Amino acid sequence: MANIQKPRAIFWAGLAVIVPGLIFLRIPPVDGFRTLIIAPILLVIGYVIMIPIGIRPRRIPPGAYLETDNSKIYSRSTTAGAVSVFIVTFIIYLVTLWPEPGWWDSSEYITSAYTLGVTSPPGSFMLQLIGRVTATVIPILTLAVKINMLMALFSSLAAVVVYYITIRILLSLNRGGSIDGYAVILSGVMAALTFAFTQSIWCKATFANPYALSLLTGCLLIYLAITWWDKADTPGGGNYLLMAAFLFGLDLSVHRSNFLFAPFFIILILIRSPRAFLDWRLWLGSILIFFAGLSMQLGIMLRAQLNPEINFGDPDTLGGLWNYFNLRQFDISVFGLDLLKRKGPFWGYQVNEMYLRYLGWNFIGLNGDNFRVAFTGMYGVPILFGMIGLVVHFIRRSKHAIMFFIAFLFASLGAIFYLNVPAGFFREMDRHFVISFMMVAVWIGVGVYAALYYFPRLFKQSGEHSRPVFWIIAGLIFVMVPFNTFRANFNNNNMRANHSAGAFGRNLLESCEKDAILITSGDSDTFTAWYARRIEKVRCDVTVINVHLLNTSWYLKTLLDYYPDIPWTMTEDLIAALAPIKNEGDSIIVTGADNFGFVPRSIYVKDYLIISDQILVDIIRTNKWRRPICFSSGFGENVPLALKEYCRLDGLVWKLCPNEREREDITLLEKNIERYDYRGIRGHDYLDPTGRSMTQNYLHGIVRLAEHYNESGNTEKFDSLKMMFDRHWDIPGGLERFLGMDEEERAAE
Repeated sequence: MANIQKPRAIFWAGLAVIVPGLIFLRIPPVDGFRTLIIAPILLVIGYVIMIPIGIRPRRIPPGAYLETDNSKIYSRSTTAGAVSVFIVTFIIYLVTLWPEPGWWDSSEYITSAYTLGVTSPPGSFMLQLIGRVTATVIPILTLAVKINMLMALFSSLAAVVVYYITIRILLSLNRGGSIDGYAVILSGVMAALTFAFTQSIWCKATFANPYALSLLTGCLLIYLAITWWDKADTPGGGNYLLMAAFLFGLDLSVHRSNFLFAPFFIILILIRSPRAFLDWRLWLGSILIFFAGLSMQLGIMLRAQLNPEINFGDPDTLGGLWNYFNLRQFDISVFGLDLLKRKGPFWGYQVNEMYLRYLGWNFIGLNGDNFRVAFTGMYGVPILFGMIGLVVHFIRRSKHAIMFFIAFLFASLGAIFYLNVPAGFFREMDRHFVISFMMVAVWIGVGVYAALYYFPRLFKQSGEHSRPVFWIIAGLIFVMVPFNTFRANFNNNNMRANHSAGAFGRNLLESCEKDAILITSGDSDTFTAWYARRIEKVRCDVTVINVHLLNTSWYLKTLLDYYPDIPWTMTEDLIAALAPIKNEGDSIIVTGADNFGFVPRSIYVKDYLIISDQILVDIIRTNKWRRPICFSSGFGENVPLALKEYCRLDGLVWKLCPNEREREDITLLEKNIERYDYRGIRGHDYLDPTGRSMTQNYLHGIVRLAEHYNESGNTEKFDSLKMMFDRHWDIPGGLERFLGMDEEERAAE
């Protein structure tokens, strides 16, 4: 039997709070008090109540296994170690926190947390609810800082869980024998700190993203697994599996990566307690509790029914919710059966480049310039202790080590196989492997304990006489492992003055003329502009339209509802009838102050105009030059419909113009270049690769202005522009390096 104790009180208490929360979430208006204030608070409280379902807190295993007989001292010391880990990591994360949104979808998560919009699939509704509650109850600080601080909190709590996992494993390795309590605590602290200051963890602890919360739930799942392993035969031991089932359901409202551990738990039960595997009460209870956690996903559907401004996929039905979670928008499936068809070389790329390289980043060393593994950072010392810990784990308790190693395989090879990363993928994927890095950190803790326990005995010292040697060794290991990890990664993750993403969104909007329509391309230009416009109220007169989302009916309907002044002929009936059409190459005539013709050469489909192309043609034709139309510099050379030759450069945007004489406005370009906020591009803090790439968009306007000053002989303004450039960009050769180059050559440079 699974030794389950009925967790009725907690279950019904949580449900009594969750149900009214879901009801309030559906009550219009979309930005009403009940749906934006009351509902998130009730839901967060209800689900938090249910997390420790049926589990009574107990002290960490007894002091009888320690060399000291005073278990109370040990208990206090253990708690002190956990508190120390939390305080140190939380303070460091706060010191290095982004002051504004980060790149990619960070701005989207912050904006959606405030508005309770439906984020891009598969969503992270739990993060949005917690973010909304945080925004409500903390009256000070900016919204971005408040949400970013949540990431620091989640990551610090995850480090504390790593500390307790390490301690529990060390105690299980020495059950029935003597153990040094101080060595256990110090080993747990060093494992947790090393983990907290690795590149992959620290990076996600300082800006809004779903991976910090997913990391915390993943660490809790591993803790529950090893705790159940030790307590499977005790009364109520099966309740740890119920709590794991609830976390699995709840975690799908954060991120789906941790669901890879579901098969591991089945294997775990089969190895540790085969009889429990046949216990119908365990299965029934786990399924019910799992769906209780999964019920948070209903919140996405209920919000979609109120049609918020951010409403990806419009999942307002159960079928729509399933398609949303299953990534149907991207024509892929979370539960796809085509994983045997690899999208890239398995060993050469998916294992070596997209996993082992990340493992090397975090435990060997990282070359921050090109994000390759380098021994000059941490000199490979952490991975050495991890290998020692792995060997010690197998020697001291092989069955326990096999269980933990199976979990590691699911978190590493299992994730590699499931993710099936295409060759040459444009984005780093280390965020999906952080649980495997956590397990390596635990093995580092085991290796540290082996050194602390056995080294003093090499000097033939034991008891009190070994303490000086013990503390010397502990100090040396602390410097070599956690402190060296901190030192090596501090500069890469110190974002306290990095305003680059937030400033980019504001600068992008400020580049537009009054009442402009701004066409954006990717995540980093679209979401930063959304954040600046919706949260900071910057240039609310500008309408931001993402060109790729124009291919979806739900986005077109959102534009109809929220931006009725868009100049187009679209209606809901027309939207439903849209389909790609053959590109005949005919010129489209746009009337206005001057007639204007162009050939709609689609850059997306060679022989067809896809839906977004047709929408853009409709907007340009219907607008008749009444409103300025601008394209984000994020398009680079790929301005839709090959329209770049009809655009003029106004800094961070390309403005569509009807005739040649309007295709350069040096006065406006000069005004924009002078008023841009360049904070975060250069300084004592590190600019991440995405930031480096996005901020290069400023160079188009700066170089064109420099060329104009050079051609006109205005040396005073050229020197002033050069000084500004040198303040914000550290590029060998300076501004002169780019003069005379075309845009492709500048991009290559």
